[in-house]
Amino acid sequence: MYGRIDGQLVPLETPVLSSVSTFEMVQHILSTSHHAPAIDDVRDFTGPWSAQGIARFRVSVLRQRSSFAIVMRVIPDELPSIESIGLPRAVADAVLMGSGIAIVTGGPGSGRASTVAAMVHHLNTNAPRRRHIVTIESAIEFLHKNNRCSITQREVGVDTDSFADGMRAALDQDADVIVVGALDDPELVALAKRGAEQGRLVIAKMTSPDVIGAIRVFLSALPNEEQEATRLQLTEMLRAVVAQRLLPRADGTGRVLAAEVLVMTPAVREVLSDPGRLGEMRTALANGHAEYGTQTIDQHLADLVVEGQVSFEVALSLASNSLDFELQLRGLRR
Repeated sequence: MYGRIDGQLVPLETPVLSSVSTFEMVQHILSTSHHAPAIDDVRDFTGPWSAQGIARFRVSVLRQRSSFAIVMRVIPDELPSIESIGLPRAVADAVLMGSGIAIVTGGPGSGRASTVAAMVHHLNTNAPRRRHIVTIESAIEFLHKNNRCSITQREVGVDTDSFADGMRAALDQDADVIVVGALDDPELVALAKRGAEQGRLVIAKMTSPDVIGAIRVFLSALPNEEQEATRLQLTEMLRAVVAQRLLPRADGTGRVLAAEVLVMTPAVREVLSDPGRLGEMRTALANGHAEYGTQTIDQHLADLVVEGQVSFEVALSLASNSLDFELQLRGLRR
C-alpha cells in the first residue's frame, strides 16, 4: 500500500491487503455509497464516501489484473479560507462583486478544489446580501452550510446528468452564483458567458497552466464571429483569474500554493481589449502588484523564497524566465 504525502508517493507501513480483503472493502464502499453500481458491473467508479467517525473520502474503485484496487483521498472537514491558502485580498474582493466570471485554473492536483471552496466559503460568510449559490461538481467534496447564502450542491451523475445540464438548470433556478467544476468546452463557456450577461457570478475551474492560457481557451471556445465582441465583454465581466500550482515547502512539512493572479485593473483592461497585446498581460500583472494585488507566478515565487516557504531551487525550476527571476529575487533580498 502507498500514500501520497505532500505530493510524494511513499510506501505505508501497513499490512498488505489480500485480493479477498480488497473485494470486501469494495463491496462495503459500494453498498454504502449513493447511486453506486452493483459490484459485478464495476470497471471504474468514482464518488464520495464517508467512514463514520473517521473521515470523508473521494474514492476511486478500479479493476486491475482481474481484481480490485482502491484509491482514496481524504476530504478535509474544515473549509479553507482565501487567506489560509495564501491568495491576495484582491481575490476575496473580486468574488464579492455581484456578477461576472472568476476562473481558477491549473493542472490536476494543483489545489483548485480548495481554492473554489474558499471562494464559496468567503461569499457565504461575507456576502453583503443573501444570495443563492448553486454548485455543479464532479463529486461533492467540501460541504457548505447555509450562512449568509443559501447553497445548493449538485453532483454530476447523481443530481444532474452533466455540467451543461446543471448550468442550464441553475440559470432557471434563481441562482445568483453558479459554481461549475469544469469550463473546458464551448457549450460550458457559452453558458458561463450567458450567466454573467444575466447578472450572475460564475466561478469555474479550468486546466490551463496560466492566466494567458485561460483567457485564450475561453475565447477560442466561442465561434470566430463572437470572439472579438466577447473580448471586449470580458474587460467588463472578468473578475479574477487564479492560475495555481502546489509546491513542496522548504522545511519539508507540506505544500504551499503559488499563484498567478489577475483582477481587472486599467492596465489589464487595456491589454485584454487588444488581441495583439495579450502577450503583454504578465507585464500588466507585475505592474499592478503593489496597488491592485495582481501578480505573476514569478513574483509570487520570489515572495515565497524570501519568506522561506519555498527553496530557491524549486522556485527557479518553475519560473517563467529564470534570468529575470534571479534578478528580481536579488532586488527583494536587498
